[in-house]
Amino acid sequence: MKVLIVSYAYSPELSPRAFRWTAIAEELASLGHSVKVVCASSLGQAVAEYVNGVEIHRAGSNARENIKRWLRLEATTTPIKSTPTLEALVSNRSKIGSFIKSIYRHTVRKILWPDFASFWYFSALKLAHKVIKKERPDVLVTVSLPYTSHLVGLALKRRYAIRWVVDIGDPFSFMTETPVNNYKLFHSLNARSESRVLQMADAITVTTEGTKREYLKHFPALISKKIVVIPPLFSPPKIVDDSVSFFKDSKRIRLVFAGTLYRAIRDPIALLAFFRLLSSTSHGSQVELHFLGVINDCKPCFFAYEDLLGSKIFLHGLVSRGEALQAMQEANVLVNLGNSTAFQLPSKVVEYVMLGKPVLNIAKLESDSSQSFFSDFNGVCNVTEHALANDLAEFSRVKNFIHNPPAISPIYIDQLVRKHGTEAITESYLSLLQCDIQPSLSRA
Repeated sequence: MKVLIVSYAYSPELSPRAFRWTAIAEELASLGHSVKVVCASSLGQAVAEYVNGVEIHRAGSNARENIKRWLRLEATTTPIKSTPTLEALVSNRSKIGSFIKSIYRHTVRKILWPDFASFWYFSALKLAHKVIKKERPDVLVTVSLPYTSHLVGLALKRRYAIRWVVDIGDPFSFMTETPVNNYKLFHSLNARSESRVLQMADAITVTTEGTKREYLKHFPALISKKIVVIPPLFSPPKIVDDSVSFFKDSKRIRLVFAGTLYRAIRDPIALLAFFRLLSSTSHGSQVELHFLGVINDCKPCFFAYEDLLGSKIFLHGLVSRGEALQAMQEANVLVNLGNSTAFQLPSKVVEYVMLGKPVLNIAKLESDSSQSFFSDFNGVCNVTEHALANDLAEFSRVKNFIHNPPAISPIYIDQLVRKHGTEAITESYLSLLQCDIQPSLSRA
């Protein structure tokens, strides 16, 4: 089978979609399938190359990603560990980054449609046309975020008789908490466009039952028979140097959060307030809180904790995936912050559990998707933000969990591997990709 994958994010980019689809593409190739990928260009990467059995074609200049890489260079090489004030934490590059983001939010973002990758559409479509004409793939897969990938797929589907699988990482038209464009201006256009994509798609995949229910609520007539849940994937990096420790002092009790913070859907306010109280209790001096990842617009959440930054609370910024997994393996307790939307599942939860570490899950909602995911996991402590802040008994329960975490059942981890491992997830996609394959013929 010949597969063409259009995904803006692909290795070496550090993002959930890149991790997921790099692993799937390479697994498909190892099974003997011909796999071509059209993705966004990446600083220092070849325009075209052959990696682990996958033929990669990079389109466009990807100025956004190149700027991001330049801005985060210092953060990835010199983690923040001992600076006394928050203002001092912000490097010159970070200040430039904040300035650029501010200009973008108040100018370009107000008129850009459908999202930040809109200009990538033209180069990606042109390159995808070349691949299709030369290789005649049997099936096309488009991956979001960003939604622009699906617009590339829509144009290709209209021209070629090709099976099209739409893989949705995050919703587009009804994602009001963190909209990808000017929602007030474009909400009607967003809905019409996504409706066309879903109508033309041969199969649609999402990662949670909650997301599936939301799509069925918004587009019931279009997708009721073709939307499928394929759960999150865990694919560890090929090489992890276990001889190198992320943390120097093994005597500390470390809470580690790995992921991206967003003020609208996933902020650290409740966690930070709890940690200050925890630090004031007996044995609280032994506990540290570490953040791995981008804090985005949540920087003000740390203003009230300047006295703990660098001594008890550590902001490491964006690190490599190998480093992140090493830090999580060395953690005493991993921290998950639930989303403010019930249908979205943080991408890190599968990695948390499959590493066999105790997890403190702090939920914003009673219907938290992470809480459902952890329902059979014996190593989790579930608590809502409200209970953590207002219930002394709940505070004590969480404190005891941190100081005396339970042993993790290896049976449960083995079950997760069978469900969320690369082989299992790829097999789920194969059942969709191979359905009713017909030779690709141009409609032009």
